[in-house]
Amino acid sequence: MEIGVKKWGNSLGLRIPYKVAESFGIEENSVIELTESETALIITKKRKVSNLDELLASIPPDFEYPDDVIDFVESETQGRELI
Repeated sequence: MEIGVKKWGNSLGLRIPYKVAESFGIEENSVIELTESETALIITKKRKVSNLDELLASIPPDFEYPDDVIDFVESETQGRELI
């Protein structure tokens, strides 16, 4: 698919065809990430930032802390930390 590039202020812009945007869930005000390599520009839709409840719900039931932080997580408070 060929898409034209147009001047947009001091930058260049391109239009994402409706069907492509729809298939990737890209809407107005979506945030995308542009990654460059030697031979390509890669456009990736950024995931919506989750709220705390969604993040906690995404932790699998069998989750185990890595060895390098387990001592910290399981240690007693040393002062007036709020944990």
